Amino acid sequence: MSGRLRRDLCWLFLLSLGVRLAVAVLVQRPGYMDTAYYAAGAERVGAGSGLSEPYLWHYLDEAAGLPHDAFLYWMPLPSLLAAPLAALWPGSFLALQMPFVALSALLPPVAFWLAWRLAERRRSAWAAGLFTLFSGFFFPYWTLPETFAPFALFGALALCLATRRSAEASGPGRRADLAVSMGTGGLIGLAHLTRPDGPLLLVVILGAVLLRSRPGADGRSRRLRQAIKEALLILSGYLAVMAPWFARNLAVAGTLLPTAGTKTLWLRSYDDIFCFGCDLSLGSYLEWGWGNILQSKLWALGLNLQRLLAENCLIVLFPFAVVGMIRLRRNRVFAMAGAYLLLALLFHSLAFTLPGPRGGFFHASSAALPMVFAAASEGLEAAVRWAGRRRRWQLEQAQRVFAAAAVIGAVGLSLYAAAIRLGAWRTADSVYSEIEDCLAAEGNEASVVMVNNPPAYWYHTGRSAVAVPNGDIEMTLAAAERYGASHLVLDENRPQLLVPLYDGRETDGHLELVCSLGRTIVFRVNQ
Repeated sequence: MSGRLRRDLCWLFLLSLGVRLAVAVLVQRPGYMDTAYYAAGAERVGAGSGLSEPYLWHYLDEAAGLPHDAFLYWMPLPSLLAAPLAALWPGSFLALQMPFVALSALLPPVAFWLAWRLAERRRSAWAAGLFTLFSGFFFPYWTLPETFAPFALFGALALCLATRRSAEASGPGRRADLAVSMGTGGLIGLAHLTRPDGPLLLVVILGAVLLRSRPGADGRSRRLRQAIKEALLILSGYLAVMAPWFARNLAVAGTLLPTAGTKTLWLRSYDDIFCFGCDLSLGSYLEWGWGNILQSKLWALGLNLQRLLAENCLIVLFPFAVVGMIRLRRNRVFAMAGAYLLLALLFHSLAFTLPGPRGGFFHASSAALPMVFAAASEGLEAAVRWAGRRRRWQLEQAQRVFAAAAVIGAVGLSLYAAAIRLGAWRTADSVYSEIEDCLAAEGNEASVVMVNNPPAYWYHTGRSAVAVPNGDIEMTLAAAERYGASHLVLDENRPQLLVPLYDGRETDGHLELVCSLGRTIVFRVNQ
């Protein structure tokens, strides 16, 4: 690596670190449930409370009570990464973001390096790095104690490392190959410990390894043996990371991976995730009818394709990303990234049809972003070169102008996304402190509250909380009785069947209005 290339990578990392820190300073609280969940988990682990949760945001695993075992739906790594900072600076949301600031600042150099290796053009490499730094709708999410930064980095590095094979058949070359294969598996394991999509990376990478065993000059049998050996080493690295988590799940849930998440295969409405005591099974799903099932999957596929265009390709980069991926189809890193992106698209459209368009695909696709942006940079160079020859442009000047315009567009879209998200997050769940004052005035200092965002309620107040179920008053009272909830909080995101109660058009003898705080209403539950 030349000195100039090292300097470029260092400057890009420092720039990325500065931008990420600036965004992190502006985000002062969890803005939505995912972030609140991981922030609360980090605070629990950092305080020495272990892997348990005094809040319940869904009823899929039919928890017996509070607190219950943690991370039986989402994976634990984001909370584990932030936990040491939570232990050092309890209650500081900025501190929780620091591991994610560092991890996300490494992504632009990865894209820079990928683009540099294609043609050794600094302009293309810088464009790819800056596209990844100012990544449009992803931009405000990178620093959050959430899955975006770790899954994107570990997934991208796994795809890159999987192609790094030594030319030597013995000695240092063989040892390097062993380390590469084990390291690839370890990175896949870290990605899986971050998100349930990790096995998709495993499928793509193992598939690529086995496809390399096609007949060659040294015969198919030898190449197949080498491929199987490499696949086993990758699996060993993966299991070295995941085995402790599998053991923990066996101890608390009786399965390697909890089954709560698989119930979302059978959702007929996204809000059924929050249904209490509902039958989410293949049988109930088929009762919905094949017409509804097929229509929902086509809807999900169409919406995810739109998200791919807008979120992964920043809208204007889409044609250049397509051109770049086609031109790089024989490059194994880009071929695997394309295969992973396609598999994730199908997985979050045809299998997890309702959670996928609501954020599942957005999160999962982050692992391919450095490759998409490096391909877009290459495609932009090729497109300008093609147009310049026909219009007699000064090619070098045209390349600089179009690359700069694309980067400026990415910066503009990123600032737009940040303005929208950060503005909403700044006041998210701020009413919870007022609700707590209301409950304290009633003398209910240790009771459970039923609320829209249970992890956030615990994070802000320290009070145990469960989700408002997606159902009618009868279902709500049943859930309140099961988990000992003394109060019900309804806001503008209330379930549809509770709208008459929220609007005051319906009453129930078991629910007594005690507080009205703007658009938020608090009922006492009298069982």
